[in-house]
Order: sequence, then C-alpha cells, then structure tokens
Amino acid sequence: MTQGKRITLPNSEEMLKRLSKVCDVDHTQQKFFPKLLQHAGEEKVAQGVVMLLALAIHDYTDGMPPMMSSLMYMSAPHYIDALITDPEVAEEAKAFLNEALTAK
Repeated sequence: MTQGKRITLPNSEEMLKRLSKVCDVDHTQQKFFPKLLQHAGEEKVAQGVVMLLALAIHDYTDGMPPMMSSLMYMSAPHYIDALITDPEVAEEAKAFLNEALTAK
C-alpha cells in the first residue's frame, strides 16, 4: 500500500456537524460518532480514513447482529464524504473501501 495525499480530518465540532447530516439516529450519534470524533484534526491518507472507519464500525457493532455491520458499511461512502473534503482523496478512499469489502 503506497502512501497517498494526506488530508486533515475536520475539527470535532465540524466533524459532528458533517456526520449528523449522514445519520441523525440518536444511538448512532451517541455510540458511533465518538469513535470517529476522537480522531478529529488528525492527518490521514485515504486508506487511513477507511481503516479508522472500519475499526469504528467494528467497535460500534460488537455484540450486535452481524447485519448491523453490513448496514453501517452501506453508509460508509457517505461517512467518507463527510470526513474528507478533497474529492480526489474521497474517491481514493471509496475505491479502497470497495476493494477491501470485495477482497477474497
């Protein structure tokens, strides 16, 4: 995996605002968003954002029916768009996510 262009994640206030546009479900906002918000302001490459998202989804859905993880991944491209403002890096992250989800 090569290192790509680095982006800075939004600050926590801006990140929360963007994430809330993706999902306004209280449980998700209270239990999932904090797992992402703890990384506000960090520098990441596209793959790093996908890994951050995957770990947050794993932690959030732990103990839930397996389908919940799939439902979260269905929204992952929208979360990527909320976290990454650079369109080129967002597309790279979505491509990496798709590759990871379809790998055998």
